[in-house]
Amino acid sequence: MTIPEATEVEINTEWSKISTQLIQDPENLKLWQQLIDAAEFNNKRGITKSTPVPQVELLRVSYQELLKKFPLLFNYWIKLATWEFKLNADRDKAVEVYQQGLQHLPYCIELWISYLQFRIDTLKDEEDLNEVLKLFEHARGLIGYHFHGFEFYKLYLTFLESYQDADNQFLKKFYILLRVILEIPIYHYEYFYKKWFNIIAQIGQDQEFAKKVVPFIVQVKELKGSDYKTLSVNLKKLFIDAYITTQFKVYELFHYEKKLSRQYYDVKLISRQQLDLWFQYLEFLEIKKSSYPTKLLELTYQRFIYATARYTDCWIKYADFYIFHEKYNSAKSALTRGLIYNGDYRILLKLVDLEVFLKQYFRARELIVNYISNNVSVPIPVFEKLLSIERVFSENDDEYILQLFKQIIQETQNDYFFNVLLNYSIDPSKAQEVIMTALTSSLMNFNDNNANGISIKIMPGMTYSHGRSQNSQLINTGTWIK
Repeated sequence: MTIPEATEVEINTEWSKISTQLIQDPENLKLWQQLIDAAEFNNKRGITKSTPVPQVELLRVSYQELLKKFPLLFNYWIKLATWEFKLNADRDKAVEVYQQGLQHLPYCIELWISYLQFRIDTLKDEEDLNEVLKLFEHARGLIGYHFHGFEFYKLYLTFLESYQDADNQFLKKFYILLRVILEIPIYHYEYFYKKWFNIIAQIGQDQEFAKKVVPFIVQVKELKGSDYKTLSVNLKKLFIDAYITTQFKVYELFHYEKKLSRQYYDVKLISRQQLDLWFQYLEFLEIKKSSYPTKLLELTYQRFIYATARYTDCWIKYADFYIFHEKYNSAKSALTRGLIYNGDYRILLKLVDLEVFLKQYFRARELIVNYISNNVSVPIPVFEKLLSIERVFSENDDEYILQLFKQIIQETQNDYFFNVLLNYSIDPSKAQEVIMTALTSSLMNFNDNNANGISIKIMPGMTYSHGRSQNSQLINTGTWIK
């Protein structure tokens, strides 16, 4: 952590104490939260616009470092953005924080609502107004089918209604959006139907209102031969049927939603009951895919992964959903995110297998090589995957594969790879020679901390060397050898 310079008077002793503990236990979220509290408490003085720069910078650094470690904690992105604006009245800095948070949490409805409300509260001009409209539409494309989308849609409708004029067509957008919302199964759906039925009733009672509104909600051909009172009656009948359909869908989803107590990221383990409930919910939506839009299922998977990001199998299930629907780029994106936020090697192997399936062999090899070069401890299955990938590139080069086996055995001091070698179609006499050489070498170098490392051919005439340090830990030498 980069600590800003401070004078003796400005030293925050509690913050210093906690930051020292974090050096020993950097994965402890409770300590990180205490660090934030200490920075905000600021030796009982708090943080205001008049607070000296070093203390303000200490607060900013505390938030930034926590979010580097735990980027899926949406509430801390909101708090940091709020502080940036509160202390400096710097809208651009706060917007930057929100945008950084949305890069990590693009489907987080809480973060989107906070960001959109902030943009409305700090509107500057007509150009800014149109930009906020685009943000609302972008957010709708991501979180529009969220079961708890009530606040988002209420904010969107209020925005359109408040800023409509004769030129911007916001009023037309208001009625079209409200009409769209009616068919989305969201909690508090009655609120939007009540608004819609009030509009329909007013059409039959107020001719001037009807002339202005009806063209937005009914096609011109449907108006022929109908007076506004008759149209109002017919529209009411039509949308009562729509209301019943939406109500039924909401009740179906609510059966699962009401039991989901964990819908956000947390370092604490999720209960078995909650995990099973998420699986049941996703299975239900997959079975009922003809009744619900695919976007609803995709968004539910996104919500699921936020709550279960610590679990490797959940990332793999998420990717399998896209693979089943042949959305391979989305599957790769999901697994890549899994590597960032989870880091388990099994996610890497799933991604490598997908690249191989798509015949992207160079990309598959690159993923494996990068993992080996950037990790101190490399699990055995990763080396196995490396061997299988290298065999694709060196199908007829038994000598190279055997040398790679030997290097891996020497590097890992693990005789398991002798069994792996038996699975390869290689001349038994050559294989036996390698085994004996590796055994001898392993015995000789068992206490030798200067093993040669692993060399992987990348292009003809070139290899990548992954070495071992003098304390027997794998290090990333990154040495390219011609």
